[in-house]
Amino acid sequence: MTKTFKITTTDDWNSLLKKAESGNTNAMNDVAYWYDNGLTIDNIEIVQIQPQLAFEWIKKSYENGNLDGIEKYADYLSNGEYLYCEKNIELAMQLYEKAMNEGSTTATHSLGIEYRNKQNFKKAFELYKKANPSSEFFQELSIGLSHYYAIGTTKYKMKALKIFEKIKIGKNSEYEVDEANYLIGKIYLEGEIVEQSIDKARQYLELADKNGDHRSAQELLIIIGRKKMIN
Repeated sequence: MTKTFKITTTDDWNSLLKKAESGNTNAMNDVAYWYDNGLTIDNIEIVQIQPQLAFEWIKKSYENGNLDGIEKYADYLSNGEYLYCEKNIELAMQLYEKAMNEGSTTATHSLGIEYRNKQNFKKAFELYKKANPSSEFFQELSIGLSHYYAIGTTKYKMKALKIFEKIKIGKNSEYEVDEANYLIGKIYLEGEIVEQSIDKARQYLELADKNGDHRSAQELLIIIGRKKMIN
């Protein structure tokens, strides 16, 4: 959710609150963001983290028809981990669809996740593709995985490989980059669609496990050995 108003002082925060209280839905979203994350400037706490207040402001934004508010409120309904927001998947899906129809790619992908959870993999894949028409949306890992494992579409490992190779830090999350590197390493280890290369497999698997927390990459590295172990 993109923040609209810059906050650098307590006066800025108070001004933002007044805008939100006056009905500015973008301000409501920003207030929710800061209550969710807190704000400290020059060692002075300007906004204390208060998750329930964050939810209440998102709900107000949603009730006033703000697109970001609709989508974020759907996230709360889908999550269902909060005492102050009962889980409601059907309403969440309705809201994701509404946001999708108004142009939100993240809502489109989130709707795909809900269909995945309902085991409707074909519909999920269609939504992943819709969310990523130009291969610029950050959730393209889902499309690659669908092609790799033939979930919701036909198996096409070469296309999956090309997608994995495009996933980079700066455009994708660290988790997605690590997972893509793991899968590239696995593909080179299998030697099914590319010539088998233990060296390349090791290179990508070690990248996937650079923080020492990728269990699947570690298991394959046990078999082929890490570079420092064989030099």
